[in-house]
Amino acid sequence: MKATLSCKDDQDTHAAGSAWLLEAAAASVQSKASLSRRRGSDSIFQSLMRLWPRDGRRPDTSIRTMARLRSAFRSCLSDLIKEAQTQDDTQRQLRLEAVLNHIVHSRHPQDLWHLRALVYTEVARARSQGEAERRMQLLTAQFEESRGQLKKKLGRG
Repeated sequence: MKATLSCKDDQDTHAAGSAWLLEAAAASVQSKASLSRRRGSDSIFQSLMRLWPRDGRRPDTSIRTMARLRSAFRSCLSDLIKEAQTQDDTQRQLRLEAVLNHIVHSRHPQDLWHLRALVYTEVARARSQGEAERRMQLLTAQFEESRGQLKKKLGRG
C-alpha cells in the first residue's frame, strides 16, 4: 500500500513539476522580451536597475562632474589604447573599447565607481599592480572631490 502511495505521489509531483516548467518557460520568454529593450551598452544589472522603483532615487549629478569623471577614466586608459593599437593587439583593443563604451554610457558616478575594477585589471595587465593602484588613487581623489561638491550642493558640507 505504501508503495502505491509513493508512486501516486511521484506522479503528482511530476505533473506539478511539468506545469511549473511550462510556467517558468513562459516567464523566461517574457523576461527575454523585456530585456531585449535594454540598451546595447548596458549590463543586465543596469537594465534591471532601470525597472526598480524610483523611491530611493540617486541624487542628480551635474554634467560637468560626469564629464570630469569620464575624462579621468579615459585618461587612465588612453596610453593603453594607443599601445594596443601600435602593437596590433586586437583582443586587448576589444577589451579596452568595451571598458570605454561603459565609461561613455555611464549616467551616474556610481556607475563609474563600479568600473574601477575593469580599469584596474587592464592597467595591471599592461603595466604593473603598483601603476594600477596609483591610477586608482587618482580616480578615488576625483570621486572624493565630486562627493564634496555634492555635499555642499545638498547643504550638508
